Amino acid sequence: MGSIIIVDDHPLIRLAIRTVLEPHEHNIVAEADNGADAVQLVRKRLPDLLILDLNIPNLDGFSVISHIKSAGLPIKTLVLTSSNSKNFALRCLQAGAAGFLCKNDNLNELANAVKAILSGYSYFPEDTISTLQQNTNAACQESVLIAQLTDREITVLKLLASGLNNQKIADALLISHKTVSTYKVRLLKRFNVSNLVALAELAKRNSVV
Repeated sequence: MGSIIIVDDHPLIRLAIRTVLEPHEHNIVAEADNGADAVQLVRKRLPDLLILDLNIPNLDGFSVISHIKSAGLPIKTLVLTSSNSKNFALRCLQAGAAGFLCKNDNLNELANAVKAILSGYSYFPEDTISTLQQNTNAACQESVLIAQLTDREITVLKLLASGLNNQKIADALLISHKTVSTYKVRLLKRFNVSNLVALAELAKRNSVV
């Protein structure tokens, strides 16, 4: 089936993973108990899949994923960790992992996750995918709204996000303080935010400043 490297600092966990996967004819080509060795083994053996814990010494799991990604290696990563999926699954997805499983879940699910990933699918908790879609939809909506702004509204947004107050913006644009205030109220309403801090974060998030 697939060639796999297991990275976990607990020998019993590595043995448990072997016990689950070897009956499915997967080939465990190497094991490591730390991140530095994991990166070297991945470069040397080029497995189909890396099963990786996050909490490992000498480079944590996220650093290992980053090294693999920056090296351009076509290796998929399944994170198997005791870290809470609510806090870490989305981060793993955004970092470039192909799947996430919590050790507290039934390890029998591991075989299904490996099969799915080696078949070209991702394997994450449903709420992780839902959260990503919500974030993506929100980002798309912000981009659309920004594209609809006039040149002057964009300029005022940039200056507000840069920390200038109404009077300084008025002086810079040669318009009245009242006009700047009108633009500010309009921008807050357009993006449905209640204060300038949120407006500035939105501007920076969308590379307006």
